[in-house]
Amino acid sequence: MAVTDRDAAPRYGKALFEAAQDQQALSAVSEQLAQVNAVIKATPELMPALASNNLTEADKTDLMGLLTKDSGELVKNLVQILMANGRILGLPAVIEDFSDRFDEATSHVEATVTTAVPLTEGQTQAMNQALAKQLNAKTVGITCVVDPAVIGGVKVQSNDLVIDGTVKTRLAKLRQQLLTN
Repeated sequence: MAVTDRDAAPRYGKALFEAAQDQQALSAVSEQLAQVNAVIKATPELMPALASNNLTEADKTDLMGLLTKDSGELVKNLVQILMANGRILGLPAVIEDFSDRFDEATSHVEATVTTAVPLTEGQTQAMNQALAKQLNAKTVGITCVVDPAVIGGVKVQSNDLVIDGTVKTRLAKLRQQLLTN
């Protein structure tokens, strides 16, 4: 059975994480990978172009240079190694693996908070503190989503955890109870 890019990503992610840790550059590498990931997401045709046989090696080198122009040596070397090993399409999965390792090492958790109306700055800070305590994290990155369909309350999603205190969910549960009784 062939090893896919997604299967190989943890190997590259771990190697990059350990190298960045050895150089005490975890935060810098994390930021650089976030920039690379933003470029990948903004230009969906980039990764297929890098994997394509239609471009010359010089063109691919130029594209890789643009992709990693603000990156340090570790990130540039990662991209070159992935390219040389025919695994460039796995770069987003490697970035995700590194990010997961970085978040775990720094006790950082990402959470999506869905409400019917936008949260104020004070509410966002209070939510951040409450989630940090609830999730045993030092820091929490909150992405706020406004969805009027929730009617009221808050829904929090973080990794595999979902805390749903929305009016929409409560009404759906009540409706289900009424229909089954």
